[in-house]
Amino acid sequence: MSLKKHSHKILIIENEMIIAADLFIQLTALNFNVIGIHIRAEDALKTIEINRPDLILMDINLAGEMDGVEAATYILKTSKIPVIFISANNDYASYQRVIASKPLAFVAKPFLKANLERSLKFALNHIEQEKNIKKNMNIL
Repeated sequence: MSLKKHSHKILIIENEMIIAADLFIQLTALNFNVIGIHIRAEDALKTIEINRPDLILMDINLAGEMDGVEAATYILKTSKIPVIFISANNDYASYQRVIASKPLAFVAKPFLKANLERSLKFALNHIEQEKNIKKNMNIL
């Protein structure tokens, strides 16, 4: 029995390549459609513009000029693409910054595959519900 591939496009923005590769392997095994991996937000912005992912998995700490919170705020403002944070930064100050960027979810590292899968499915369901509401209201 083969599992159906998810049609939603997911972009990974993670500065630790071993974690990014692990995410890619886990998401691919769960039949999610991963369209790329970036370690710098600045590089990811090009992929976002060209490929328009439906969802972004992003770390708070990134290589380059922008950190994940700055990038998520910019992406939501300019592209309206939701973000799920994946981070080991669980302190109160980081939490306050993350909340201000309006993510769909936060998955703490080290993450369990089941928690990651549930967060992704929840987020993608939320995205679909919003699309359906907008479609029914003729907003799209």
